[in-house]
Amino acid sequence: MVNVNFLYPRWGAEHVDWNEFLAEVKEQGYYGIEWYPYGEGDANYETVIAQLKDAGLKYAIVMTVKDEPESEADYFQRLEKQLSELALLGQQSLPPLFISAQTGREYFSLDEVYRCLSICDKVQSETGIKIYQETHRNKWAYGLHKIPEVLKKYPDLRFTLDISHWFCVSESYLEDQRDKLLNILPHVEHIHSRVGYTQGAQIPDVTNPLYKDIVDIHLEIWQQWVDLKKINGVENITISTEFGPPPYLITTGHTDTDYLKQWEQNLWIKKYLIQLLNLT
Repeated sequence: MVNVNFLYPRWGAEHVDWNEFLAEVKEQGYYGIEWYPYGEGDANYETVIAQLKDAGLKYAIVMTVKDEPESEADYFQRLEKQLSELALLGQQSLPPLFISAQTGREYFSLDEVYRCLSICDKVQSETGIKIYQETHRNKWAYGLHKIPEVLKKYPDLRFTLDISHWFCVSESYLEDQRDKLLNILPHVEHIHSRVGYTQGAQIPDVTNPLYKDIVDIHLEIWQQWVDLKKINGVENITISTEFGPPPYLITTGHTDTDYLKQWEQNLWIKKYLIQLLNLT
């Protein structure tokens, strides 16, 4: 049997007091949070980590290079520096479970992608923190078709799979690329369980039965991934319920209302997965 450790995104809740936020996450049965530290402004990261530890919660880090680089050389320098900083957070108390890294750009050459991955390997080796490549629009892993060639050079590459981006980029549910997708699933270590569609990376309302068929398409792929973990004897997996705030969410114009809507979406998908994923 596989146990799912659910993570809740700090994304969209940056305006919420940390103690209040963590208490709500804990109450809903989450294992921990997914966090982009650079999105917290002047927050003291080690104070946040102490609060997480006090709450009995874990955390994974999601990152992209902050600030606009002046050149590609500058980008690579920033990537290594920022990855290293984030990987070293909480080393004496509560280190991150892993880092989901949104690296490169969609226009990067293969050599530039390989340089990104070499940097990730270096930081992972130096810090001991696993770094997964997140599948994301605007980054090198923006489409399923980009992955097989890279895996030839980096066969041990591991991913955070956000399938919603690939559906949006290809304007399809990858019906004609399922063999490629199945070949990549063994490289997936973490799931972002946001539901996208052919025209966007987040459906308007996952709780609406109108979108049931789309939700079920995602479930099929997530179940295939879970089945692989079961076959390989993996006992614990992580899934982030990653429905986001505006502009992913259609805004009401009110921050508090939008936050509650995002919260509702994420709790719904968590309950859905608990009920329908076959973990045994």
